[in-house]
This record gives sequence, C-alpha cells and structure tokens, in this order.
Amino acid sequence: MAINRVHSSEAQLFVGDQRIPAVNSLDISSSKEIEYIPRLGAGHSVEGVLMPNQNSTLSYGITLTTGATGIDPFYSYQQMQSGFLSTGSFEFKVKDLAGVETISGASLTSYSLNGSVGSVVAGNSTYVGDGAIFTPNGALERKDQSKDLFDGFFSPKKIEVTTTTNGEEGISSSTLHIQDFTINVGIDKVPITRLGTRVPITRFPTLPSQGSLSFNVIKNQVTGLDLSSLICESGVIKIDLKDINNNSVLDFVTSGCCLETVDESTSLDDNTTLSFNYYFPIIQ
Repeated sequence: MAINRVHSSEAQLFVGDQRIPAVNSLDISSSKEIEYIPRLGAGHSVEGVLMPNQNSTLSYGITLTTGATGIDPFYSYQQMQSGFLSTGSFEFKVKDLAGVETISGASLTSYSLNGSVGSVVAGNSTYVGDGAIFTPNGALERKDQSKDLFDGFFSPKKIEVTTTTNGEEGISSSTLHIQDFTINVGIDKVPITRLGTRVPITRFPTLPSQGSLSFNVIKNQVTGLDLSSLICESGVIKIDLKDINNNSVLDFVTSGCCLETVDESTSLDDNTTLSFNYYFPIIQ
C-alpha cells in the first residue's frame, strides 16, 4: 500500500503572501517554557505551570541567485522593517501537501552568509516568533509546485577583499589567494509581554549588537601587513566576488570593521593559511 508523505519538492516557504525562492533547508523548533512546582512532602515535581513567551524558532537556508529575482531574497522583506535592528515582525507560513504551519510575530535573531571559490554562495536566517499553529486548510496541491527562473546560481571563481582603515592592518587582497569568506550577524531579542498575556507584544534588540566577518587566505605574500601589531582602527571592508573573466558579480560591504585576530596554520603536505577575523557594529 502506498504511503503518503511530504517531500521537499512539495513544501514552500512564504513571508506574508510572498514566496521565498531558492530555499534549500528549513527547520522549525517549538518548545514549552514550564515551571515545575513540587508539593510539600513530595520528593519530585508533580505540577507544571505554563510560562509566558511561548515561542517557535524558524531557520532556513537559502542559495543566492543572480538575475531579476534579486541577489538575496532576505533583503527584499527584512529591509522593509528598517534592517537588522527592527522591532517589526513577520508572519511566516510553511505550506505543503499536509497543510499550513504559521509562525506569527517572527523577529530576526541571526543571519549568516558564506561563500568560497568554486562553491555556490549561500545564506541562513533564523527568526523567533509566537508558537507555530498548524491547520490543514490552505494545503498545497501537486499542481501548485513552482518553477523559479533565475539567470543562474553564482559560484565565484575569484574573491577579492579590500580593506580601507587608518591602521596597519589595512590591506588590498589583489596579491592574496582568498579561498572563502563568512559574515555572521547575531541579535538577541528581548520579549515584552503585557500582564495576563502569553504572547509578546514586541521583541526589541539588546544593544550593542555586533557582527563578525572572516576570510581565509593561502599564504603567498602579505605585503604591507604587520602581523605583530593588531591596531584597532575601524574601516570599511568590501568583499568582491568575480567570475572567470574577472568581472564583479556580487559584492558585500561592511563598515566600522576592526581586525581582532590573525591566525596562521600549517599542516603536513598542505598550504599555509591565514585567517583574518573582524568585528563590526550593527547600526541598523
């Protein structure tokens, strides 16, 4: 007898009424916050009280694309709420053949982006919101399967990182062999709940908030960089991803960057690598 099950090709993610394309992974985690109360004379807890701020966490991975659909769909709706530090919220819906799972009041808590030479550039976003609600109403049908049209998924053939600071760590990577990069943004959100309610009316970010940027280099020459003096001078870092013809396809710019660490590692029969790690403030 055939067994019905939900396949990844039959699941779609929506924010509001906008479907998010190029999603390659999706996780929803719901947990109850319970305070257990022991009775007098009992050696164990026999009752539990459901606490406020019950929430669900939604995390999804996405592949960055080129073309008319946009580089990173994340920005098409997150920037509407004034960026990373927004106190606004979203409603996410996961639709499949079984039904619709809705997470309302969702607020961004983390975002990451990573790419390497020869691999597709990808990102990951995590949101925390009110408890997930499932309903069979509105379930997708097989005819609702979609086909996105992109100019392509981009795999950089060359990565250039240019830093502009007032300190000795300012470098231009035109002579360096950069292999990969990672950008991470993490934001703690504090729920504000009215007396007598379980659902927060808003979640606001704790300040100061910060992000991190790192990239790895095959050691060839590090002209103009004094590794013995990590002067903390803030500046701008631009990550430029280029195709096989050395044309820029994607670039990412972070400001207020400060070099924190430089790590050098060598192993037998392998290249010596340098890892540069930067801090940058989140201002919006």
